Amino acid sequence: MKRQLMAEQWDQFARSVLPKDCSPTQRQEMRRAFYAGAQGILFRVIAAFAPETEPTAEDLQIMEDLDQELRNFGEMIKKGRA
Repeated sequence: MKRQLMAEQWDQFARSVLPKDCSPTQRQEMRRAFYAGAQGILFRVIAAFAPETEPTAEDLQIMEDLDQELRNFGEMIKKGRA
């Protein structure tokens, strides 16, 4: 299984900011907002690649993995599982 970088960041974020007694709805909405923000950042990073800079194969793989993770999360929301 591929490493899910956003999920790791979400877990760290949630532990840091969510109250221990927050409702499931609050947790779900915060997670959705977190992933939406991450997706927005990802698109900005992609746009920032300068044409004269050649990304490495590792750079491209990280970007592809993040993109797929965010798409998977969006599908989970649509299916009511996130």
